[in-house]
Amino acid sequence: MKEQRRGEIAVMCVRQKFMENGIRLSSNFRREVGNAAKQIGISIEEAMEFTEGFVRELVEETFGDKPAKQN
Repeated sequence: MKEQRRGEIAVMCVRQKFMENGIRLSSNFRREVGNAAKQIGISIEEAMEFTEGFVRELVEETFGDKPAKQN
């Protein structure tokens, strides 16, 4: 399997987990993301950018423009 495809699958898995488990935006959120970043060996900045993108996508998907009601 090519590395790009592995990345695509990984992103789909993370997205699915966010959808199933929700996102808790507590006062410890940044710390939790930072701890996860350290555990997997990436920078805190990368982890926050990645997480922010998912959160924004899910919020937009959930609360974005909805089709007008049919009368």
